[in-house]
Amino acid sequence: MAPATISWDEVAHRLAPARSYWLVTTDPSGAPHAVPVWGAVVDGALHCYTSRNTVKSRNLARDPRVTIHLESAEHVVIVDGTFEPLGPPSDHPAVVRELDQKYPDPDDAVYLPSNDPSVDVLYRLVPRRARLWDLSDFESSQRRWHA
Repeated sequence: MAPATISWDEVAHRLAPARSYWLVTTDPSGAPHAVPVWGAVVDGALHCYTSRNTVKSRNLARDPRVTIHLESAEHVVIVDGTFEPLGPPSDHPAVVRELDQKYPDPDDAVYLPSNDPSVDVLYRLVPRRARLWDLSDFESSQRRWHA
C-alpha cells in the first residue's frame, strides 16, 4: 500500500516546533556533509541561517540541494529540496523576530542573527518532497508530500 499524501502546510506544521534540524549538503567531492542548524517556519517556509564562510554555506553556493530532517528518529520528517539564499537576515525582520521568539533562552541569544554579526546569510527551504512517519506506528503513519 502506498503512503498517504499530506499537504505542505501539515509538513511545515511538523517542522515548526523543532529546536534543531539536521541539514545535509554535499561537499566538492559529492560526499554528504551533515550539521545541526536552527531555523524557523515563517509564511509556511523553513528559514535557516549561517555565515557565508562556513562549510555548509560554501557547499550551498556550489550546490543548493539539501536534505533537512528533524532530530527525532521516533517522529520523522525528512524534506528534500534546495536552499535559496535570501541575503542578510537584517533584510528579513519577520524571520529574525520569529527566531528570537523561538529561541528565548538567554544562552541562545549569542547564536541568533539578531546578536551575532558573523551571521550574514538567511536561507529559505524550497521543498521538493517530504516523507513523514512515527516509529511507533510505522506502517500506517507514513505520509508523503511532493511539489
